[in-house]
Amino acid sequence: MIRLSLLLAISLPLLADDEKLPDLLRLTNGELEGHFGGLDANGVLRWEREDGIAPMEFKTDKVRQIVLQGGHPVDPGKDAAHLELVNGDRLPAHIISLDDERFTLDTPMAGELLLDRDSVLSAAPNPFGGRLIYAGPFAEDGWTSYQPSQDFPEPVDAPDDEGEETKAEKNEKAPVESKASWKHRGSKWYFTGGRDALRSSLGMPDQAILRFSLEWRNRPPIAIAFHADFEPPVYPPPAEGEEPSAEELKTLQEQRDNRRRNSQHLADYFGNAYVLTLRSSYAQLQQCGFDDKGEPFINQIRSSSTNIRFDDTGTADFEIRCNRKSGEIALFVNNEFAMQWETESEFGNEENSDTGYGAPGDGVGFQMLGSDTPVRISDIIVAEWNGMPDSARSLQSDELDIVLLTNGTDRFSGKVSSIKDGKLTLAGRYAPLDIPLDEIAEIHFARNGLKKLEESRERLARVHFQPIGRLSGVAGVTTTKEMILDSRLLQKVKLDLTSAVVIDFQSGSSFLNYWDEEL
Repeated sequence: MIRLSLLLAISLPLLADDEKLPDLLRLTNGELEGHFGGLDANGVLRWEREDGIAPMEFKTDKVRQIVLQGGHPVDPGKDAAHLELVNGDRLPAHIISLDDERFTLDTPMAGELLLDRDSVLSAAPNPFGGRLIYAGPFAEDGWTSYQPSQDFPEPVDAPDDEGEETKAEKNEKAPVESKASWKHRGSKWYFTGGRDALRSSLGMPDQAILRFSLEWRNRPPIAIAFHADFEPPVYPPPAEGEEPSAEELKTLQEQRDNRRRNSQHLADYFGNAYVLTLRSSYAQLQQCGFDDKGEPFINQIRSSSTNIRFDDTGTADFEIRCNRKSGEIALFVNNEFAMQWETESEFGNEENSDTGYGAPGDGVGFQMLGSDTPVRISDIIVAEWNGMPDSARSLQSDELDIVLLTNGTDRFSGKVSSIKDGKLTLAGRYAPLDIPLDEIAEIHFARNGLKKLEESRERLARVHFQPIGRLSGVAGVTTTKEMILDSRLLQKVKLDLTSAVVIDFQSGSSFLNYWDEEL
């Protein structure tokens, strides 16, 4: 079973029974803080204001989404086990049993459920084969919008008359403020222009997976930093006998501060890190950091192929797999392998000099490179990597079910005939095989046996759960704690909303259906 890390537990704490954070109602023309009061049978949403004004009512066609408890669920989920359904939903669940017709599932938000077998694209009893460390961003916690100039307030004029405030005092009272380049809304980060990098120390382990979804316009160039330490440069002390005077030392420090204040160097944004740069037709991996003199450097990591193609407007899922111990870094796009790098020993640090892996940190960062084109980042996941070299798409077959074990290398194909009492029975080519569910990372079902769904014309609500989960359907009568959801695959189910973080009412297949122009 996946073990949630302390980082996730700290970033999404349990709330006391009497503690209630405000909800956020995002309308098509603005936002309101308050408390979600439920939906009636006619689809009218009730919203309770914190200022004591009488509750307000809205038709859901005017509502984009509701962010519950500021993105901090009342009872955060503690497990990442889930099923991926043919309509794109991810159902948090443990498998009780499976036969030729249906699954019996134990779900945290709806109790025991029955689900047709042909509705399930894949099941992940133990996804990633290791710890799930971060899943979000459901809240801003731990993320910062950063540029080096924030560390160096602009100087103000020195006083002309005796008795006026000193320059230092004025600087302290009037720090420089700038518009943040990144804004958090719902469960996504929005880039609104500028030079800021979006950063967070997410606890990336030595063998790590970084996964995220990117939505863009006009193919903007973006830098993705990983295993970043966000550390500033360290300057060497002067050699013995060459100590500068106080005036020379002051001048030297001003020169160093001025360089960093106006810097656009990746090292000044991310410290020691690997940075993957995605442009319209190619991808490039670089190592950035500071040398022993405190000067920034960039080394390009060579790859046999750098070609990659993105549409002018679109969306894609990216996955970076990196292994600090072996020096291996690989990129996957939309579940398909794209390219791979081997880090070079001459660029390594002392700790990993044998592999040449020169990024000692655990942080993640994003930065747009000279572009103000709107971008959205969502579905960020950091997890331990079990070393599995294959893409998810390579595990799909038209005729066979494929079972991948948690060790990341062993897999078996055949027909999953049953799951019962914590064991999966696979009818293989030569003999049946029993495998404990605790040792299974993923099960991918034969595509030819899956249900085909026509696109729904109904207005669907999508409920997002922490840490992983999304269910869609027509929203029925809803209270502050429960929702009746009419799902095409699960029929009518009563959902417990205590682990829900976002309810979307306008999230069609294209993000252009509603881009937040007012941000």
